[in-house]
Amino acid sequence: MAPTTAQIMTENTAGQTYRATYSPDDNKLRLYASLRLDEETYSLINKAGFRWAPKQELFVAPAWTPGREDVLLSLAGDIEDEDSTLFDRQEQRAGRFSDYSDRRAVESEQALAHVDSLASAVPLGQPILVGHHSERRARRHAQKIENGMKRAVMLFERAEYWEQRAQASLRHAKYKERPDVRYRRIKKIEAELRKSQKHIARSEKYMTMWRAQTLDLKMALLVSNYDHIHACFTLDKYPRPAEKSQYEGSMSLHSALSEEIITFEQARDIAIRCHERTINHQQRWVNHYQNRLAYERAMLNENGGVVTRTQEFEPGGQVLSRGEWLTILRVNRSKGEVSSVETPGYRFLGYSGTMKLTPDRITDYKAPTAEEASNAKKAAKRPPIVNYPGEGFREMTKAEWAKLPADYKGVRGAAETETHGAYRLRRCMTHGCTLVNVYITDIKTVEIPKK
Repeated sequence: MAPTTAQIMTENTAGQTYRATYSPDDNKLRLYASLRLDEETYSLINKAGFRWAPKQELFVAPAWTPGREDVLLSLAGDIEDEDSTLFDRQEQRAGRFSDYSDRRAVESEQALAHVDSLASAVPLGQPILVGHHSERRARRHAQKIENGMKRAVMLFERAEYWEQRAQASLRHAKYKERPDVRYRRIKKIEAELRKSQKHIARSEKYMTMWRAQTLDLKMALLVSNYDHIHACFTLDKYPRPAEKSQYEGSMSLHSALSEEIITFEQARDIAIRCHERTINHQQRWVNHYQNRLAYERAMLNENGGVVTRTQEFEPGGQVLSRGEWLTILRVNRSKGEVSSVETPGYRFLGYSGTMKLTPDRITDYKAPTAEEASNAKKAAKRPPIVNYPGEGFREMTKAEWAKLPADYKGVRGAAETETHGAYRLRRCMTHGCTLVNVYITDIKTVEIPKK
């Protein structure tokens, strides 16, 4: 039987102390040990995903997880903030790489000097005398010169390689602190947060169903058909008659209920335990994501950049993207924040359409004048969508229009003429793959605007 964490801690070498840290810069957990780990402790942290970093003399995990946090808490008791920042660690890394580069450069110079000394021993233009007693020695001498040159070139290339690694380490640290990169990181964390919150909401919904006072076998079968929970129903815990299935492997609750292996009360207890574990696990992720978002947003506001000025965006203003100033045609918002702006396409794309730019792709912003803002507001105003019965029109209700796939319906604009103003109308695709105009019968009728 494998030893528990508590047993491992009591059997640790006398004088062993642990220090656990977390760095929000790179979302990594680190473990510092004063002495060499015993085999059981090493196996424990290795299974959790920690790896030994020899230069830093610590164990590091690639990312935070609840399981890794539990391992560190069981060893160190608590988790502190990491003393060094990402930039500090990358500077140290770049320093080590620069040392490697300097050593290889010195060795390359030494190898080249040795080759020069060997080559200087041979008179200029002296050929190898084939058949002469000196041929063998001359060929060995030439081979030494060739091998020395190969070694000098190899060491020189390695010196360049480590110098590039050093520069890349510093660039990486600066890249991670760029406002646009941090903005994209925030959006990714927000997406992960929403995913965890959906898991919690789903588990809470099913727990409400399983805890209902009216729960019976029929309702349990219905709920378990959508609530996909699997468990192993061993014979010692769930005895059943010989004519029933004796299978003890993984089985869904719905199958176990259908084959009368368990009762609906037992299914309810299993499902509630499962969802409680899910909620507790996902809640830890939610707390972690919220803490990361608070840190990243604070750092984004501190560093500034155009992504923190999105509330200033308005139609008529200009944004700089990929070296080109583009006029804002429309500002799109989501939950009170600017999610994107609509602008004309880049000139190098070669078409006259519009495109959407997210704030991380914008490097500068110029506010519009009062006249530009007024003109942009007028230009952004869309023509009305007309809705009237006509010859050849397809009639449908608002609900039927909503059910149509997005690829089979659309709104087309009609330009202003001498007889009427600009307007838009709904169209949909028929079974013959032709487009027809649509009249929604249960909404207000809107005629074509007259001039």
